[in-house]
Amino acid sequence: MEFLAVRTASETAHIVAASVGFLSFFLLWLTVMWGITLRSGWALTTIRHHTLYGTHMTLSLFGLALGIVHAAAQMATGGGPVGLIDEFVPFTNDTDPIGVGFGTIALEIFVALPLSVLFQKKLGYHRWRGMHALAYVAFTLVTAHLLISGSEVSPFPPVSAAVAGAWVITVLMWIASAVGANKVPKVMGGEKVAASRARTKSVTVNVDPSHCVRFGFCEHEAPEVFQLRNDGRLTYKAQVPQDEVERVIQAAQVCPARAIKLSRIPTTVVMSGANATQSQSGNGGGAPAAETAPVPRLPNPRQLRSERGGRSGPTRLGDRRGGRG
Repeated sequence: MEFLAVRTASETAHIVAASVGFLSFFLLWLTVMWGITLRSGWALTTIRHHTLYGTHMTLSLFGLALGIVHAAAQMATGGGPVGLIDEFVPFTNDTDPIGVGFGTIALEIFVALPLSVLFQKKLGYHRWRGMHALAYVAFTLVTAHLLISGSEVSPFPPVSAAVAGAWVITVLMWIASAVGANKVPKVMGGEKVAASRARTKSVTVNVDPSHCVRFGFCEHEAPEVFQLRNDGRLTYKAQVPQDEVERVIQAAQVCPARAIKLSRIPTTVVMSGANATQSQSGNGGGAPAAETAPVPRLPNPRQLRSERGGRSGPTRLGDRRGGRG
């Protein structure tokens, strides 16, 4: 019956703020965990990158919206524990400057991160990734905000343990992804391609349209090879000369969708079958010829002309046949 009792406006605002705050924390936790999965590429073999990225953005927007509602509900009534200035300037609250200050900083960081997507092409991959690393700092501040200021958290050890456990899981996942990223070989053996570029006149470039999401990081690293058109299609050179190989390798390494594949063009071909047998017997049964790189399977020229609409030139992604990856 106590639950059904008439509550004051201040009590109602507190209940709404607490409920929305817990839900926002849960969604932000899922956002960070999903971002780690997206960053490490663990699920790219079973889930398309568009699905991962769309889920990540949806969770972040919902969690951020509920976080803003939580902050607004704290000052819904006059004389509440949080004032308007506390929502923008940290560590100015009279009753709980540390806890409220942590929440203010975390909310401001979480607001800035989605806005950075609008400028990711200008920021470049490394600066954009460095800025997004602040999400881990923001989530740590949110956890501290709940443990310090949450009136429904500190008095109840199970709730405190659940909040702290979510933070511990996030840290462990981040460590696992960082360690795993060092063990994953570079795209197409990036070091091998870089080491052998002196022996290779050029490399071929192929972008998987089912993974490419047009972030534009490749264009930032190698603008002479990759160009993101105004209509959303990506244009790139299928063959890259030796002096541009280094930049193309860097573009393949920074691609968050791992859509860029590189391969070398063989300079010597050894045929197999009867010809190879005759060659060895003709040499008096001596040592077989040195093994060289196999011939890559090239697409049909008619198919290329059909995919490019009968025009020659750079390959384009995002058209009707290739589909938006």
